[in-house]
Amino acid sequence: MNQDFAPVLDLRPEASHNRFDFNTLIYQRAISGDPVAVIDIGLAYIRGLDAFGVAATVKHFPGLGRVRADTHHFNADLDTPLAVLKASDWRPSRDVLAGSRAQLMIGHVTLTAVDPDRQASHSKLIVNGIIRQKWNYQSVIITDDLVMGAIYSHSICTAVVEALNAGVDLLLVAFDGSQFYRIFACASDAFAQGKLDTAMVRPSEARLERTLPSD
Repeated sequence: MNQDFAPVLDLRPEASHNRFDFNTLIYQRAISGDPVAVIDIGLAYIRGLDAFGVAATVKHFPGLGRVRADTHHFNADLDTPLAVLKASDWRPSRDVLAGSRAQLMIGHVTLTAVDPDRQASHSKLIVNGIIRQKWNYQSVIITDDLVMGAIYSHSICTAVVEALNAGVDLLLVAFDGSQFYRIFACASDAFAQGKLDTAMVRPSEARLERTLPSD
């Protein structure tokens, strides 16, 4: 084992928060609703993984704690003002990434204040504009599982191409492994048709070479 898709750095919502949630279960999975506690425990967790040669993956930016819908099944909008997110929900991800070698998982929520037309996982305005440029995060970014309702309710091939062109490095296929072939075909066909932005894909290749095992 050389990669762990953890820790969860979403802030824990209030118990009374009205959620339509079958699988995300952030209230159970989140460390705390206090950003400082999440940062402290998240960094300790990552140091433990590092000690055994396992790479950590913090998730799920831009945050699932405030959304009502479960992205495993439905579209989910994150309508919280950016000033609030920057001061609270985003502090754990930003600080933990700055203080560790962890990778980052992008969730399938729609951050309406930045890109109301697509989920964060394949939004160039979010991946490149916020994470790469504003946070200056230059390590590996992976999508949440592409075999989820929030993606399937739209065009999965569009999501694949937009994610790669946004600067995402890895595309996760977890729930239904047979979909790997479909998603690989989406990327392969886009490459053959000249739809992949080499200015984004080449730096991604370099990031993967620097951070992933060579075996």
